Amino acid sequence: MNNFIKKLSYLILSFTLLLGSCDVEDSLVVTSPEPEFVLNTPGISTIFLNFALPDNPAFTINWKDDVNTGATYTIQMSLEPEFANPTTLGTTTTSNFSMTVNDFNNVLNSLNVTSFTNTAVYMRISTGSSISNTILFQVSKFAVQLPVFTSPNANDSFVLSDVNPDAVIATVTWDDPEITSVSTVAVTYQLQMAEAGTDFATVANLGETANKTIDLTHGALNTAVLDNNGVAGTAANFEFRIRATAKTAAGDLFRTSETLTLSITPYDVALPPALYVVGAGAVDAGWGWSSPVELLLQGKKWSGNINLSPDNGGNFRFFTDKALEWGSPSYNFPYFTDRGYTIDSNFENANDGDSNFRFIGTAGSYFLTIDTQTKTITLGPPVVGPNCNFDQLWVVGAGAVDAGWGWASPVQISCTGTGKYEGNIKLTNDAFRFFSDRTLEWGSPSFNYPYYANAGYTIDADLVNANDGDSNFRFAGTPGTYFLTIDDVNKTITLGPEQSQCEFDQLWLVGAGVPDAGWGWASPVALPCTGAGIYSGSVTFANDAFRFFTDRTLEWGSPSYNFPYFSNEGYTIDANFENANDGDSNVRFIGTPGTYTLTVNTVTKTITLN
Repeated sequence: MNNFIKKLSYLILSFTLLLGSCDVEDSLVVTSPEPEFVLNTPGISTIFLNFALPDNPAFTINWKDDVNTGATYTIQMSLEPEFANPTTLGTTTTSNFSMTVNDFNNVLNSLNVTSFTNTAVYMRISTGSSISNTILFQVSKFAVQLPVFTSPNANDSFVLSDVNPDAVIATVTWDDPEITSVSTVAVTYQLQMAEAGTDFATVANLGETANKTIDLTHGALNTAVLDNNGVAGTAANFEFRIRATAKTAAGDLFRTSETLTLSITPYDVALPPALYVVGAGAVDAGWGWSSPVELLLQGKKWSGNINLSPDNGGNFRFFTDKALEWGSPSYNFPYFTDRGYTIDSNFENANDGDSNFRFIGTAGSYFLTIDTQTKTITLGPPVVGPNCNFDQLWVVGAGAVDAGWGWASPVQISCTGTGKYEGNIKLTNDAFRFFSDRTLEWGSPSFNYPYYANAGYTIDADLVNANDGDSNFRFAGTPGTYFLTIDDVNKTITLGPEQSQCEFDQLWLVGAGVPDAGWGWASPVALPCTGAGIYSGSVTFANDAFRFFTDRTLEWGSPSYNFPYFSNEGYTIDANFENANDGDSNVRFIGTPGTYTLTVNTVTKTITLN
């Protein structure tokens, strides 16, 4: 009975399940997705084209195509969403496409896309009549087009002039077609120049700017041309180019323009070693070449004594080459006024056929100086004895043993002749420098190694650049005492054996005319030997008498030299001194009381004050 009941239960359950299954089958609807042709949206929508990795993929896109089988796909891009004029990037039979940085950048460049600016780029895929959806990238391309000169014109000629070196001779301009005001990177431009035909082996940089123009002055361009084998007065071709530098996140991107060739004639900046004065105003010269007056160059100055007169027209001119006589280059009055010189009021334009100088002052002897740095032409009293830009130079520094780095005992190197400073100096292997004014101490103008080297001096091999903070001199030889000569005319600095320079180590000045001494021996004023036969030093004078003595220890028993001693020996004595005509015929100072540099030169037989 139980078995029957179980079988009946199974039958009822099976029938129920069968009925339920029929109901499900009748209500279930199975649908398949529509076939799609879809370009997948990439995870990155911004593309920065890195010029440093030109072969890397710029982008990779992929798509799904359930519609087309065995299709060839065309990848299209456009700068506007309507795809009015699509550009084909390539074709493929696969479902993905990639393009290198360089190739993609070239495509954008061909479409005149502005560099270093975020640009909307739309892409889609087509095959037959089927076209995918559109995706959008923001792309920043790098510049490949070169800057282009717009002025001056190729093969233009320029003649440079020293009349106004700061005046603009040419304005160079250029265009950069890819860079605009909305560019996202900083771009700078450098104007470069080189001798034509050298492939820029040696480059002169003429300026750098963020703009697209550079002004070239006569002086700056002249320096660059002469430094690159230009010859003064001779036209030659030079090539110019623009080097553009873009500061990008990937590093600096350089672009260099095509070259521009210009003809340039530079002017001479080297000063002739002497000027020769010829003309009626220069009494000792006249209008002839048998005895022109010579003004030697010392540093940047021409100077010398000259006898001038307003008679016979008083006119004259400066010439640079005695050997060429009238064929020599010459400098007249307008030559200097055009260059901004301030000219002594004793001179004027002669307004003759050559616009010569005319002397209109009182006939007499003068010291004429033409200073090319201050641009002045001046007349002063004639100089008796040695003629230098300074009465002496002072040496300070550890390399000068007796001086050290202080002003208690600087070593004096005195002027001993025209443009020549000489004296013994004890040197050791250390640095030192030359100064012009002891009273100013560290405020004095000073002259280091590059000062002389840049001025073209030939410097003794034992003297080198210390390459310290002040580029001082350094003595590199065997320590000892040497005879130092600085020749501003021949531009040499030499060291020689120590010289026995004077008969005495110093002369002693005693007398009321030298207030620091007076007529006593407590504090006689020393005039030390500073060069071969030269005694020189700073002395304060008053309008009274004094005498020279040779031996302080002997006091009044010392040999002494009065005014007749020097005059009888043939000395030329400074006009500030006269015979006191007292019992000892002492020397009397009759000038303006004050402190002077007194020099007694026993070689040239002169006594001078400066």
